[in-house]
Amino acid sequence: MHLSDHDGGRHIHFSRNGTPVERWVGRLIAAKLALVVPGDPSVTLDRCAATGCAHYFVDQSRNRTRRFCSNACASRTTVAAHRARAAKKSSSPGTQTHSTPHRTVR
Repeated sequence: MHLSDHDGGRHIHFSRNGTPVERWVGRLIAAKLALVVPGDPSVTLDRCAATGCAHYFVDQSRNRTRRFCSNACASRTTVAAHRARAAKKSSSPGTQTHSTPHRTVR
């Protein structure tokens, strides 16, 4: 961003002339979000709770409790938690695993 004084008055430009369109649009959207989000209580912007994910998302859920940017991050986190619990359970002393014999259904 930079302050420009052409056209007789000072105003903000989000990028300089010649900037690729993708970068310009990205900067414009980020600036607009920065202006809208703090002033609108119905808009919740949050960071994904998945380990290793750096994405942000707009929470549009009814009760504003969304934690992940995508179903993939939510699923990865759930599977990792399940595997951690299973590993802990199988390594704790006094725990025996019982195998259930498979029956053939005719």
